[in-house]
Amino acid sequence: MSRLIALLGLVLSGCAAHYEVRATKGTHFDAVIVPGCPSEEDGSLSLCQMSRAVWASILWQRGVAGAFITSGGAVHSRYVEAEAIAAGMTALGVPAERIWIEPNALHTDENMYYSLQIARALGFRRLAVASQKGHAAWSCRMLEDWGQTACGAFSVDYDAVRAAGAMPRLKAVRTEPARTWITLVDRERVIAAATGRHRPPSFLLYPHLGWLRLNGERWTPYDVGPPRLTTWADRRRSAAR
Repeated sequence: MSRLIALLGLVLSGCAAHYEVRATKGTHFDAVIVPGCPSEEDGSLSLCQMSRAVWASILWQRGVAGAFITSGGAVHSRYVEAEAIAAGMTALGVPAERIWIEPNALHTDENMYYSLQIARALGFRRLAVASQKGHAAWSCRMLEDWGQTACGAFSVDYDAVRAAGAMPRLKAVRTEPARTWITLVDRERVIAAATGRHRPPSFLLYPHLGWLRLNGERWTPYDVGPPRLTTWADRRRSAAR
């Protein structure tokens, strides 16, 4: 196991170097995907969500992103991760009309696959991923599996995030819990029963992706149907009715 972890570390290091781009004004992507992470139990943003929301707002201010897709369902709590990060981003000045919501993903491969379907439906060609170092690059590698040819990794710049001084403003941000919620284990049982397909645990699946590529195969998450093109502005309006 230790050898496998070391090997994965080397692969991810090389992967990060290949995809990493600097967030400068000379760089522009049609959309940046921001994958989710869990909210706190009271619906407030976790430190992970805050860091990604602040970093996304910095990318917006620098003009490197024309739009965003926040991705993640109510995975480990009753709060939809895509909505939590979108709420944090809008609190920092990113227009809600420029943030599309992907609320179905339970894992990183699903974050990327479902977000890619939204991006294609909207005509976004140049995509990037904003997340922690290694995770952002690995996500780009997944996008390439499904035919995405232009992807950049914007790893969270913690110095820039701290310098922005925006974290205190996010402490008051809350999102509403999902109306219905079941645990991740139960959710995956429901999906398996409906599709006849059992998803391997991520710690087994992700190392296996390289082997699949060598054999000309690609992993594809289960189909959730045509993408719903809903912005955070749309979502807030519907919740207010």
